[in-house]
Amino acid sequence: MSTGRSAFVVGAVATLTILGGPIAAQQGTLVGTVTDEVTGNPVPRAEILIIGGGESRTAVTNEQGQYTALLPAGTYDLVVREILPYRADRFDNVGVPQGGTTTYDLTLRVMQLQGINVTVERSLDGQAPGDTPQTVFSVDSRDIVARPTTNLSDHLAVIPSVDIIKPGLQTQHVVLRGFNNIFSGALHMLTDHRLAGVPSLRVNLMHFIPSIEEDLDRIEVVLGPSSALYGPNTANGIIHFITKSPLDDQGTTVTLGGGERSVFQGAFRSAFLVNDDFGVKISGQYMRGDEWNYVDATEEAGRVGAAADPTACLLDKTTRGLSAEDAQIACNRVGDRNFTTERWGLEARADYRFADDGTIVGTYGRNTSSGIELTGLGAGQTSDWVYEFFQARVRKGSFFAQAYYNTSDAGDSFLLRDGVSLVDQSALLGAQAQYGFTLLDDRQEFTFGGDYFATRPDSRGTIYGTYDDDDDMNEWGGYLQSRTEITEQLDFVVAGRWDSHSVLPDDVFSTRGAFVFQPKEGHSLRLSYNRAFSTPTALNYFLDISGGVAPEDLGPLGYSTRAYGSGRDGWSLQDTPGTVHGMRSPFNPAGAGQLLGADATTLWQMAVNALFGAGAINAGEAALLGALTPTNSDITRLLFDTNTKTFSSMTGAVLDDLPPITEAYTETFEVGWTGLIEDWLSITADVYYMKKNDFVSPLVVETPLLFLDGADITAFLTPVVGGATAAVLGAGAAMIPLGVVSSGEVGAQGADLIASYRNVGDIDLWGADLAFRARLTNQWELGGSYSHMSEDYLAVAGGSPVALNAPKDKGSLSLNFRDVVSGFNASGRVRFTSSFPAQSADFEGTRCITGGAGGLFEENCVDSYAIFDLNAGYEVPNTAATMQLSVNNVFDTGYRSFVGVPKIGRFAMLRVRYEIF
Repeated sequence: MSTGRSAFVVGAVATLTILGGPIAAQQGTLVGTVTDEVTGNPVPRAEILIIGGGESRTAVTNEQGQYTALLPAGTYDLVVREILPYRADRFDNVGVPQGGTTTYDLTLRVMQLQGINVTVERSLDGQAPGDTPQTVFSVDSRDIVARPTTNLSDHLAVIPSVDIIKPGLQTQHVVLRGFNNIFSGALHMLTDHRLAGVPSLRVNLMHFIPSIEEDLDRIEVVLGPSSALYGPNTANGIIHFITKSPLDDQGTTVTLGGGERSVFQGAFRSAFLVNDDFGVKISGQYMRGDEWNYVDATEEAGRVGAAADPTACLLDKTTRGLSAEDAQIACNRVGDRNFTTERWGLEARADYRFADDGTIVGTYGRNTSSGIELTGLGAGQTSDWVYEFFQARVRKGSFFAQAYYNTSDAGDSFLLRDGVSLVDQSALLGAQAQYGFTLLDDRQEFTFGGDYFATRPDSRGTIYGTYDDDDDMNEWGGYLQSRTEITEQLDFVVAGRWDSHSVLPDDVFSTRGAFVFQPKEGHSLRLSYNRAFSTPTALNYFLDISGGVAPEDLGPLGYSTRAYGSGRDGWSLQDTPGTVHGMRSPFNPAGAGQLLGADATTLWQMAVNALFGAGAINAGEAALLGALTPTNSDITRLLFDTNTKTFSSMTGAVLDDLPPITEAYTETFEVGWTGLIEDWLSITADVYYMKKNDFVSPLVVETPLLFLDGADITAFLTPVVGGATAAVLGAGAAMIPLGVVSSGEVGAQGADLIASYRNVGDIDLWGADLAFRARLTNQWELGGSYSHMSEDYLAVAGGSPVALNAPKDKGSLSLNFRDVVSGFNASGRVRFTSSFPAQSADFEGTRCITGGAGGLFEENCVDSYAIFDLNAGYEVPNTAATMQLSVNNVFDTGYRSFVGVPKIGRFAMLRVRYEIF
C-alpha cells in the first residue's frame, strides 16, 4: 500500500472514529430475559415488538430466553407477540439511557381464557394441595385495572352463581348460589387468606377492604361448599382477594378518576425492594360520591312524627336509657339521610424472603367509611366507621401459619329509623396453621392443620344490649385432607374437619369426598359430596337493639320494633297453649314497657284508653266503659300474625319457643366438567343438588299483635249502651291492635314487635351453572354465563317459607377486544336477571307470591332486568399513562336489585392511571 493511500485510510478511520463517537453515544442497550411467570423457566423464540421514536423494531429471545436491542436513547413500549401457550402482553414506559444499558425482564402468563380456570382448590398459603371438585373462576390483574369501579364486586358480575344486592355506589352484598340477605355475611370472604368481614357482625362489606384495584393480583371465586382447608363457615362458597407482593411487583402507580353522581376517586401504590430479599409496599385510596336518592316510608313517618310531637320522641328515647342530650340528638336525626358517601383506605405490607421457599409477610390496613348501609332494622347512617387489621404470616415449603387481628369502630353511626347511636368496637383474633407432605412418589398427599377464632363483640349496649357483658365467642378447629392418585388420570380426595364452638353444646363435624378424572390436559370431570356447616353469628345469639318506630300504621300508635337474638338458652312466649307470658301496650298509662297480663279485662282497658285517645269516646263514656270487666269467655282474644296478616283465636293457640340457634349444615352433591377445546374454547358446567339442614332464617317478627273480637265486643256492650252504639264501638275497638305479645325473657323496652332468628328446618333445591370463553381471534374474545336454580321461594315443613333472595335465572354475554400493539381495549356485556321474591327482615317483596296478602312490610317482588355495560381503554404510546372509561347501565334503565333499595341508573366513570417504574 502506498504512503498516500495509507494516509487516506488512516485519515478515514480517524474521521469515522471522531464522527461515530457522538452517534454511538446517542444510543443505549436494552437487554432482558423472558420467563414463565409461574415456573420461572425461560421462554425461547419470543418475538418482542419495541415501539418508540416514531418506528418499531423487533427482538427475538434465544434458547435461554434472553434478548438484546441497540436503540436510540428514549422511552419505549414492549409488546410480546402471542406464542403458544403464552398470551400476548404489553409492557409500557421502558427507558433506555444515552450510552447506558437497561435490563428489563419480562414474565408471561400461560394463555387462559378469561375467568375460567381448570379446577384447583387452594390451601391457606395459595399452594395447590391437589385437584378437587371445586369450580374456581378468577379475574386477573389485567382485567381488574381495565374496568374502573367504585366497588370490587363489579368485577364479579358476569361470573355464574354470583348474586349481588346493589343498594348504591359503595355497598354491595354478594353471595354464591342464592340465600342473600340485606346484611349478608354468608359468603366466606378472604383477603390474602385473612377473614375480611366486619368483626362480630360478620357482614361482608367489600368497600371496607382497603386494598386498591391496582394492587390486586387476582380475585378467586370458589363455587359451592369448600373443603376443610379453608376453615369453618365455607358452606356458601368463597371469594378471595389476593394482592401483589412487593418482591415480585415494584413501581409506583397513581390513579385519578371521576364520573357521574359527583364521583371522585384517587389511589396510589408504591412498591420497592430494600434488597433482593426484602420488599415494602404502601397503597391508599380516596372516594366520594352521591348515592341515588331513596325515601324509606318508615323513616319518613318517624321523622314527621318526631317533628310533630318532639316531647313524645324525647320521652321514648329517655325511657330507653338515653340522656336528655343524646335523646335530643337522636330525635333531630331520625330519617335524616346523608346521600354523600365517602371512604379513605390505607394498606402497608413488608415481605421478607428468608429462603428460596420461605417468606414472612406483615400487613397493616385501615379503612374509614361514611355512607348508608342497610341492616335488618332499616338503613343505618355510617359516619367515620373505621375498619382496621394487623396480619402476620409465614410460609416455608408446605408449612403455613398466620395470625391476624381485625377491629371495628362504628364512629358516629346511627340507625335512621330512630336516630340512636350505634357503637361497635368489636374485634376478631384469628390464628391458623397448616402443613402438608407427600408419599409414594407424590401419589399420596396429606394436608392437615388447625384454626382458632376469638370473637369479642363490644357495642356499649347499643347493638348487643343486655347481652353485651356475656357475648364472647371462641372457636377451635382441626382438619385432615388426603389426595390419592389412583391412576395418572384419576384422583380421590377425602377430607374431614372437627370444630368446637364455645356457645354450641356439641362439637361439629364435616366431611367431603370426591373423584377427579382428567382424561387429558385441560379436561376435568368431577364428582363430589360435601357436608359443610355454618356456625351461628354473634348477632344470631346476642343481638338486642331497637329498630325504632314500627312500619306502616303501627308507628303512630306507639309501636316499635326490636331485634333480639336467641341467647345461649333461647326464650319463650308461653308455657301452655292458649296462654302467653304477657303483653306490652302503647295504651298503658303506666308506660308501654310494663309487662301486663293478656287477659280480656286488661285488653279491654287498653281498648278504652285507645278509643278515648282517638276521640271516639268522651271522658264520661271512658269512665263508664272502663268500669266494665269482661272475662275471657265474654270477648274472644285474637292473635294477629304480622308475617302472614292472619288472625287466629288465642284459645288453644301454640306459640313455639325460640330455642338457641344451632349450626346449619349444607349437604351438596355435585357433578362438574371443565374442558379446553382446541386451545380456543373453554367450557365449565356444573349440576348440583343442595340440602340445607336447620337453615337459619333472617330476622322474622316472632311476637303477634293482640286484638279483641268485634262481634263479641258488640254483644258485650249492647246491654250497657244499646245495640247501635255497641256496634259502632265494637267495630272501632276491633280495628285497634291493643298490645303485642311479650315476655320477661326478652329485653323489650316498649311496645316492641320482637324480631329474631330461628332454625327453620330443612330445605332442598338443585341448580346448574354454565360458563364459556371463546377466543375468536388474537384480539377478540366472546364469553357467556348462565345459572339456574330450581326454586326462589322455598316451603319449609312446619314453618314460614324462605326466600332465596336471588333469581332462578341469570346470565351474561360479553364481547372483549384487546390489541396489545395499539394499546386499545374495549368490551361490552349484557347482564340478565329474572324477577324474584325478596324477604329479609322487614324488607319484604313477596306480592308476586302472595297476591298482596302477605306480611306487614310487604312490597312488590324484584322485577327482572337486563343491563348493558361498556368499557374502553387506551394505553398512551411511550408514556406511563392509561385511560379507561366505564359506563354501567348504558341505556339508563332504572332497576332495583332488592327491596328497600333505590333504582340504579346509568353510571359513567373515567380513570387515568400513571405508572412510574
